[in-house]
Amino acid sequence: MYFVEINYDRSLQTNLGRVAYISHREEQLQGGQTRRLYGIGDRYRALRGDERAIKRSLADDAMGLRRPVFFRVKLTVDNKAAERFARLGPATAERVMRDAVDRLFRGVLRDAQGVYAVHQHGGTNRPAHPHVHALLSPRFRDRTPIHISPARIGKLKDRWEREVVRGLDRQERRLIREPERAATRLKQPWKTRDPRARPRGIEHALDLFWLLRSRTLRRFFPDLQKGPAGPLSVRSPDAELVQNPERVVRRVALNLAAKALPKPLRDALELGRALTRLGR
Repeated sequence: MYFVEINYDRSLQTNLGRVAYISHREEQLQGGQTRRLYGIGDRYRALRGDERAIKRSLADDAMGLRRPVFFRVKLTVDNKAAERFARLGPATAERVMRDAVDRLFRGVLRDAQGVYAVHQHGGTNRPAHPHVHALLSPRFRDRTPIHISPARIGKLKDRWEREVVRGLDRQERRLIREPERAATRLKQPWKTRDPRARPRGIEHALDLFWLLRSRTLRRFFPDLQKGPAGPLSVRSPDAELVQNPERVVRRVALNLAAKALPKPLRDALELGRALTRLGR
């Protein structure tokens, strides 16, 4: 059973002390370690967990109110959800809880503002139960005094369980799907990958040899007039067309445009291509 506890009081000093309590006072946190404070609402999120700035903001919100009201909200999960959280790890569990809290207040108490911290300690004879301690400002975002009706409290309790379960389901589906994609990638043979990922230097050397050939060489070896795409080529045009048709179309279009250029410019263009490929 998910447990949602909502209390309130009117003491400013007591609630300023609670900011430090939800950040520091947790079992298994020693040596000055703290739980980070997260903001509810744009104004408190902009403080980025600065405890002193949060206390000043709460004090500023209480000014001008004769009897300010500070709501304290505690959100917990049941044993089944706690076991599911344990399989995710502390960092992922905190992220899921944060997403659930953000969706909860955005859907039920959109105008509320304040701070919260995610605790993950356990208790006697039970596993660690992630839970949230939240402290709401005495004013809504529009500076009006806060008021939470019983009907709104009921909606808060009903929606909390749905948001946690939704976050857990989404994260568990992600954990199942990602290893399958990684395993498929690792099983792929290297030879079936794109051969252009590892170009052979001999191909580019032959290209450069063809461009720098002498007239005598062209006369005694007429077959070389076909250039690198002729008998010296080791490429597979059909395979390249299947792997990267866009590149083939671009190259063909550029070759057709180069034929309209004068021969010196055409030779210079081919030489530039060969030099760029030779350094790869």
